[in-house]
Amino acid sequence: MSDIEQITLIIDAKLKELGFELFELRFFRAGTRSILRVVIDSAEGVKIADCAFVSNELSILLDAENFSLDRPYNLEVSSPGIDRPLKTERDYKRVVGREVRVHLTQGIEGKKTLTGEVIACEDNKLKVKLEDKTVEIPLSDIYSGKEEIRFK
Repeated sequence: MSDIEQITLIIDAKLKELGFELFELRFFRAGTRSILRVVIDSAEGVKIADCAFVSNELSILLDAENFSLDRPYNLEVSSPGIDRPLKTERDYKRVVGREVRVHLTQGIEGKKTLTGEVIACEDNKLKVKLEDKTVEIPLSDIYSGKEEIRFK
């Protein structure tokens, strides 16, 4: 198991203990430094104070685990934001009753982009009501998806 895989498991466990979910973790170079970006989520949403709290907790944890991969890095903790990508069954279940736009790898009736209301997401299949019909799409056929945000 790589150092990143190990620290991902450790961070995931700590976040669960703190009441958050690990949405995404990336470790990448930015000039002469590296960035450890931890994106957290919660059913109640994520506030700036939550990010600060988690950042402090993870800093202590990472120091205790002696995580650095022999190079300086900055820790960034953030939320996925309002325009979050939808990736998993859990993500789609959270937006049942709302409109989404999905980009497909295979396409349905020649269309690779569909917009419609999420009816359900079970057994790794997304059920979406389009204007004139309801379709079921395997999550493996979805290249990317996002909730359609409408402002009144």
